[in-house]
Amino acid sequence: MRRALCSLLWTAAALGGCEDAFDPGPRAPVIEAARPATAAPGAQVTLIGRNFGVQGELDRVWLAGNDVAVESWTDTAVLVTVPGTVRRGVFDFVIRTDARVSRPFAFEVQPAPP
Repeated sequence: MRRALCSLLWTAAALGGCEDAFDPGPRAPVIEAARPATAAPGAQVTLIGRNFGVQGELDRVWLAGNDVAVESWTDTAVLVTVPGTVRRGVFDFVIRTDARVSRPFAFEVQPAPP
């Protein structure tokens, strides 16, 4: 049975009748790093990762549940500004692209400069 299924999938893909048979589709965004690693409110931070895609109208970035201003967006890097409403502490960045959401990425917010 398994051999027959594998044969059928291979034949369909080879003949072009089922070109999406092996396509896993869009993947969830993954945040791998933040540069700088810590920042104060108002500072810019680059989130580095993969599967960010091209920014769409509904794509968002959050830090501590706050919507974050996005300055630029590529498939592997998103430049954001730390919101002034976030105070000192460790909070999670989250990126949503289409209907997919990244895992939280812990980020340390430093005290605002005097």
